[in-house]
Amino acid sequence: MSSTLKEISINELLVGMFIVKMDISWIKSPFLFHRRAIKSNNDILLLKKSGVKKLTIDLDKSQSVANQEEINTIQPVDSDELNEQSIELPDPNVSTEVGDSEPSPECLDNPVVALNEELKSAMLLKERACESFNEINQLVKNNQPISVEELEPVIDDTIISLMRNSQALLTLMHIKRYEEKLFSHSFSVMSLALTFAIKEGVKKDDLKILGLAALLHDIGWAKLPLNLFGKERKYTDNELKVVYQHQAIANIIIDKSDSIPQAVKQLMMKHHERIDGSGYPNKLKEHQIEPLARILILSDCYDELIHGLLDRSGLIPSEGLRLLYKDAVQGKQDKEDVELLIKLLGIYPLTSAIELTSGEKGIVVEVNREKPLVPVVKIVYTTEGNALAKPLIIDLEHDDEKRQIIGVVDFLNDQSDPQKLLTLEEV
Repeated sequence: MSSTLKEISINELLVGMFIVKMDISWIKSPFLFHRRAIKSNNDILLLKKSGVKKLTIDLDKSQSVANQEEINTIQPVDSDELNEQSIELPDPNVSTEVGDSEPSPECLDNPVVALNEELKSAMLLKERACESFNEINQLVKNNQPISVEELEPVIDDTIISLMRNSQALLTLMHIKRYEEKLFSHSFSVMSLALTFAIKEGVKKDDLKILGLAALLHDIGWAKLPLNLFGKERKYTDNELKVVYQHQAIANIIIDKSDSIPQAVKQLMMKHHERIDGSGYPNKLKEHQIEPLARILILSDCYDELIHGLLDRSGLIPSEGLRLLYKDAVQGKQDKEDVELLIKLLGIYPLTSAIELTSGEKGIVVEVNREKPLVPVVKIVYTTEGNALAKPLIIDLEHDDEKRQIIGVVDFLNDQSDPQKLLTLEEV
């Protein structure tokens, strides 16, 4: 343990200390964010009532503790003196690192960090998440039970990133994938599902459940041939039988773990259901599929469509949304949910290749949710069709030349994109 970290008992906990670890499951924690400062005696009471016995604090971040010697003289907290009625919450605009307030729908449309800055944090988050995900995958391959402890901080940090600027993780979701396809899909589904859920006002406890279900929803693929995951061509009958097994395998994997709540298991088992009863494995219908499951289903479908993760090639984002809307009209998806997804991602979703009234072509790099017709675009081709030596970033809402988008460009067409500049492969 680092010299700045100290393990203490719940009776040694004081206001001002900064917690980095608890001895209870993250799902059972009373707070949305696992790493946090203790703001009031009410925080201590909530931790006691949640069954916390031992904690680890960071001395460097703790405001009330000058050195390790002080910890040894801390007096126990008398829970009878604590007031349970008023819970002190921090101002989310002051710090999103250690706050425990409910994420509000408004935070998605009012970023507090510039997109280019949050992208740096989002990329680091994805790297750490990949390490944790791969460790769990290895346990699965070795037929060992998995623990959610490795994934708990991933979901916390994802929510924090979305509160700072939700478009950073959604940008990473749309980048072309060459490796770690299973992880990238799971991470992207989690990012989109949590974005959707925050916009819908889902409470923090359900956000935890949804995030964990999204990260684990395809864990059964760890025991199957991954060449079938993203085959991009029609499955044979035998291949289809193998593909259908991934949920049954996931069920067995989850049953081996005592740390995964039943609510998570039930949710992840529904990600291939459809509200008209045409899904699998149980052909559930509308009233049998709860709102959280619908969010997971829709997020999974969208990512599969744009990245070609099943038996068809990937689609441009706007075409993926069009197909989902078609499914909604046909009764396979909830129409209101699809319409909200379109509002979240924009008429021209992130990374969409577009053509402007000027004849220039570029990529959508930031969505304007209040005015979806005027996103921020990166122009890469001139009016004459020549590649720009240095791409031009233009906010169409404030463009002096009054450019407008006239349509979406199919970047898979060599004539439309001769130098392959309209595909976002990195940020």
